[in-house]
Amino acid sequence: MISLKKILFLFFLILSVFLSFSAQAQTPSDTLVIAFRGDASTLDPHGRHEGTTLSIQGHFFDRLVRLDKNLNIIPDLAESWKLINDTTWEFKLRKGIVFHNGEKFTSQSAKFSIERAKTHPKSQMKASVPDYSEIMPVDDYTLRFVTKVPQPETLMMLSLIYMVPEQYYSEKEDSYVALNPVGSGAYRFVKWIKDDHIEMMANKDWYREPPDFKKVIIRPIPEDATRVAALISGEIDVCWGVSIPDIPRVENNEGTYLSRVPSQRVIYLQFDVHSDQGGEAPDGQPGIPAGEPNPFKDIRVRKAVAHAINVEEIIQFVMEGSAYPATNMISSYVFGFNPEIKRPEYNSDKALALLKEAGYPNGFETVFDATNDRYINDQQVAEAITGQLTKVGMNVHLNAIPKAVFFPKLDRYESPMALVGWGNLSWATTMNTFYRKKQGPFGRNNRGRFLNEAMEKKIDEASSTMDDKTREAMYKDIMAEAISSYYLLPLYYQENVNGYSKRVKGEARVDEFLFAQDIKRAD
Repeated sequence: MISLKKILFLFFLILSVFLSFSAQAQTPSDTLVIAFRGDASTLDPHGRHEGTTLSIQGHFFDRLVRLDKNLNIIPDLAESWKLINDTTWEFKLRKGIVFHNGEKFTSQSAKFSIERAKTHPKSQMKASVPDYSEIMPVDDYTLRFVTKVPQPETLMMLSLIYMVPEQYYSEKEDSYVALNPVGSGAYRFVKWIKDDHIEMMANKDWYREPPDFKKVIIRPIPEDATRVAALISGEIDVCWGVSIPDIPRVENNEGTYLSRVPSQRVIYLQFDVHSDQGGEAPDGQPGIPAGEPNPFKDIRVRKAVAHAINVEEIIQFVMEGSAYPATNMISSYVFGFNPEIKRPEYNSDKALALLKEAGYPNGFETVFDATNDRYINDQQVAEAITGQLTKVGMNVHLNAIPKAVFFPKLDRYESPMALVGWGNLSWATTMNTFYRKKQGPFGRNNRGRFLNEAMEKKIDEASSTMDDKTREAMYKDIMAEAISSYYLLPLYYQENVNGYSKRVKGEARVDEFLFAQDIKRAD
């Protein structure tokens, strides 16, 4: 006789299968549903420099220039450009572009957008705008951008700056535009229910080929397994970031497939190299026992950490092969990558010797901060690192926390050691963000307060050198010097793995962006 419990189990199992097929069947053919790991932080196009946020915003906004899937710079709202002299770039803009609210796109719109990204008090895009002396509309569709010094990475940097209508973004409050975006992009904003979904409709006036899908819904689904389950059931069509344990589920499911590509994102360790001792921030370091010296000010300790971490083991067993050892703070896709830099060898004896030499024969006590919801297997990687550091006598207290708590903590200089990620295709932006004193547009991510004024001068000189061969050699030398400081310790590059329903055609991108306008129907 079948028990009531078994009957109920079979009933709910059949019901769940039925609902899954129903969800798939009820999704209209002209609607695309995408799931990211998180929601946008803001829909203000200059309000947050973060991958998911920029990816979602990229449905509503265009740029002067953009990157194709192979990371080539190609025209967007600028049809063409030329370098008039070492500091003056001239852009010829597309005619007939209209923002979603009816305002026309002109050279004045471009000027306003770039200036807003550079000067708005809440902008996180400041470092992505080259320092300029003048932005000059020559006529309605010609713009001259004059940099203070020669800036060869101008185009790459401007590829992150979204264009906005001046009147709308001048008249509306910041809080309003953060929730109600207006651009000229592939999709028009419809509504945003925070942490539930964003809805958008295709822009029939978009200058490029019309998107295949008239309606797009973007959903944040933080739990990796839940996001993949939604893909397999047909509840969503695209799953950004398939977690490592879920890869076989997508590969082996008849109605789904994977797209994989090495990422530009480097996962690294950051150290507080400024605070003298434990205590209250910003003068002290609360992650070190009060009154105790900050061990990470000593380069020998930072080197010891580097030698104590077995990156190959982490890649093999924690990342299950879905990662690649890192040596630079930029990836090999980026101009200026230095292939001559070698990873510190895993050598626990050398780590112990360095700790003893630095005055810590019995190790020391420290907090180790990491996210548990931002990077692939972030908490598991942090746990592995903690175990490896414990083997050389360090008393490490892992503090794995949500990104919403983690990043503000770092910004308050309250972390002695942290596991963080960075993905950017500009050498200059990377160096200006990490290896410069926090001042103006510089040093936004210099959360360990590294200071090397001589290196800053070298960065300025290299960034303003227009000859590619000379500049590349300078870039490589400076990167080698920066890595040799052990202020930041690159560990590995992630792999971008997206899952797709077989009713659509899509490819994962190196830069981690995912845009509905790039996804096509499979039929």
